[in-house]
Amino acid sequence: MAKPKQRQSIQQLRHKVMLSCRMMGDRGVTRGAFGHVSARIPGTDKILIKSKGPNEAALEFTTDKDIITIDIKGNVLQAPKGLDAPQETAMHLAVYRARPEIMSVIHAHPDWVVALTASEKPLLPIYAAYNPPGLRLLLEGIPVYPRSVTIIDDELGEDLMKVMGEKNACLLVGHGITTAGYSVEDVTLTTLNLFELARLNYLAYAIGTPRPIPAQDIEEYTRRWKNRPRERSASTVDHPDWRYFKKLLGKK
Repeated sequence: MAKPKQRQSIQQLRHKVMLSCRMMGDRGVTRGAFGHVSARIPGTDKILIKSKGPNEAALEFTTDKDIITIDIKGNVLQAPKGLDAPQETAMHLAVYRARPEIMSVIHAHPDWVVALTASEKPLLPIYAAYNPPGLRLLLEGIPVYPRSVTIIDDELGEDLMKVMGEKNACLLVGHGITTAGYSVEDVTLTTLNLFELARLNYLAYAIGTPRPIPAQDIEEYTRRWKNRPRERSASTVDHPDWRYFKKLLGKK
């Protein structure tokens, strides 16, 4: 049985997963109950994940009780009546098994990504100062999984990981996105930056022919990031963007 301090820590993590779900719904990253957020409980083989089932809530209406506990094999360890693990739990588990450093995973269905991948329109570096994290994400590489099926078993999960590899974001053709991070905050911000990158690319393609930013600007940002590796202990960092999106939830 978990000790009081450990239970409190798990409850805090559960609350962060809930907040991330609400942000996904609130920002329009996905609709209704499509998509899910998960987090690995540190030091265990247990995962907290947004549930599905007859009593499920849409992401923007998620509460702490909608976040259930499963193990690394996908067995449900704790869930209220009417709630179960998502059909695509295998997607999350494939990431956790392949990458021990990853502590949180998100799967969502952004309209912009579905439209762009269906049209075979690649994401281009059309901005820098507008949203540097989005540019960095793109320059680090965003692979595209060529299938549009739901990832419902280990075989498909492993197939996805052959494409996603060590990247923290992957597009799924005619389906959506999968993102990974070193904390709930980290993966949430990665997802929102990817969402904005896809949104602006879609709008640029709708207007005409997008033009990438100058090569010298890409070189400048690459130079700036050269000695600034990604923060992997972000779970203890109260990032200002996380605070911002959290405050937006309170305005509803």
